[in-house]
Amino acid sequence: MSNKNARGPRQVELIGPVAGVVTYSIAGGLILAGPIAGWGDGSLATGLWIGVFTLPFGIGIAVSTYRWRWNEKRFQAAGIAGTLKILAVNRIRSSDESQYIAELTVRISGPGFDTFETDCEVPTSSMRPQFGDRLTVMVEPSDLTFAIFQQD
Repeated sequence: MSNKNARGPRQVELIGPVAGVVTYSIAGGLILAGPIAGWGDGSLATGLWIGVFTLPFGIGIAVSTYRWRWNEKRFQAAGIAGTLKILAVNRIRSSDESQYIAELTVRISGPGFDTFETDCEVPTSSMRPQFGDRLTVMVEPSDLTFAIFQQD
């Protein structure tokens, strides 16, 4: 099977419906924080002041959530299970006090799409990825987007 993909393989994030509702709720709260604060204080200036800071974050979270949910639905409809094999651990960097991000070079294979190599990032807290480790992935063969399922 041949895939004509100008952009190359790309890692995506997926979230389920419950997480989607939670993140949409957070986004809505941030979007409405300015108007609610202005109404509660009775001051347009207060609402504008707070809204200037919270509105962009709320919109960003809403857009990201939409993209995550859209990918989840697309993968449910057309995704194919595959295997990811770690070829190299390029770097492990800290993302916060309890979690690290491993930057990896991997080979992804499975039925229904050509084997390909790419770079990706995997959050890790207890698992330290090593050469040869295998993880489960879901691949959308039309554009070679993939999502890694953590086994942490």
